[in-house]
Amino acid sequence: MIIVQQLKTMFGLGNRDGLAFKLFSYFAVSLIILFALQNIAEAVLVKVLLQIPQNIQNEMRELAYQADVMVQDGDMDELADWERGQRYTLFVLGPDNQAISGRELHPHFAFKLKYTRDIDTVFDNEVNQPLIGIPLSSGYQLVIQFPHQYHPAHSFAYYAFFIKLLITILILSVFSWLLARYLQAPLATLQAASHRLAEGDFSVRVGDEVGDTASEFAQLAASFDHMAHRIDLLSAQQKRLIRDVSHELKTPLARHDLALHLLKRKLPLEQHGLVVRLENESAAMNTLVSEILEFSRLENARHDLSLVPVDVAALCSQYMITAREQALPGQSIHLHIQNDNVFALADQRLLLRSLKNLVENACKYAGEQAVVEVSVLRGGEHIELVIEDNGDGIPEHGLGTVFDPFTRLQPARDKLSGGNGLGMAIVKESMSIMKGRVEAENRKSGGLRVTLFLLAAR
Repeated sequence: MIIVQQLKTMFGLGNRDGLAFKLFSYFAVSLIILFALQNIAEAVLVKVLLQIPQNIQNEMRELAYQADVMVQDGDMDELADWERGQRYTLFVLGPDNQAISGRELHPHFAFKLKYTRDIDTVFDNEVNQPLIGIPLSSGYQLVIQFPHQYHPAHSFAYYAFFIKLLITILILSVFSWLLARYLQAPLATLQAASHRLAEGDFSVRVGDEVGDTASEFAQLAASFDHMAHRIDLLSAQQKRLIRDVSHELKTPLARHDLALHLLKRKLPLEQHGLVVRLENESAAMNTLVSEILEFSRLENARHDLSLVPVDVAALCSQYMITAREQALPGQSIHLHIQNDNVFALADQRLLLRSLKNLVENACKYAGEQAVVEVSVLRGGEHIELVIEDNGDGIPEHGLGTVFDPFTRLQPARDKLSGGNGLGMAIVKESMSIMKGRVEAENRKSGGLRVTLFLLAAR
């Protein structure tokens, strides 16, 4: 008993609800069923296949009838000639197992007479030449040596192999189905839940879906649910903290702006420059707080947003009016539309915010003589919205991090130019929510190209 317990512990078979015990049980039962079905199939094949073929049985019965007629005629010489003329080796034998036609029996044939079988006999699965005895109405017996070339054992091996292969495939299919049920299905559920968790859906739970198929999976599902719950709490606390801090900053910033405005009215003109600097810093802080709130709202809206068909060309055309009014005198913004009525599945507010951020960035970082090109293209299942400028671009090593929050790239894109590192992050988050993506690359002719890939509406 101690050895058995040690073996169970070694192979993980002690827990009847465990995966190892269930797989061992299914495998053992599958093997037993496999062996049983193969033996049953072989026994059935023996009874069905290892018999004298029906056409040869009919031929033998016809020979027995002819032999009976000749015996009744009494001409033994004619009977002997008839026996020699058949394609089978055969004799009409009397009670003493001697040929009544007077022909001499071969010793081997005479030896095999004691193993004579009837016409309904079941053969062995090996090819041989058994003797088949057919009683005649005259009291004699016609003994025919069955030719080996017609023996059914020739094809028995092929039928037996095919049946065994079919049974093996059937058992393996059942065993694979059991494996899929107890392994693949829970793993697929956990994989899908992990993907949803990575996408920001912290409400995902898998305990009920995995169930109690195996104790290991049940424990893993419980651990996953606990982890997701903890992440959900931590994320909610972080978002609440950012939201509360941002809201709390709004009030003192408003009072700060009011105080600066009153102070500016009381100070001499030559001291207004200092106040203007303070007003710019306050405006930058207001912008930062607003974008933090916007970024927080985007994260919270990931699973509540509904996408609708949006006419990208019309949206860009309307925004170009505002963008050109806000551009500096030396800057130019051009719009290129490949086709009218280009509809994409998107949220109009998020798409407009993304376009606005990218165009303002291009104007800001490309300089006072910036040339910004906005293009709307259709490429297969996507609508491409391309924004490119003629500035200095960004360093190649920064292309992979340009969309990360609070990322500033030297020398062109830093706080001195008014950036706070959230504009591009908001663009990426917006595209992710709209099931699209964003890519950035430097133009060969100079400048940065940012492409938004939106799902085309059907």
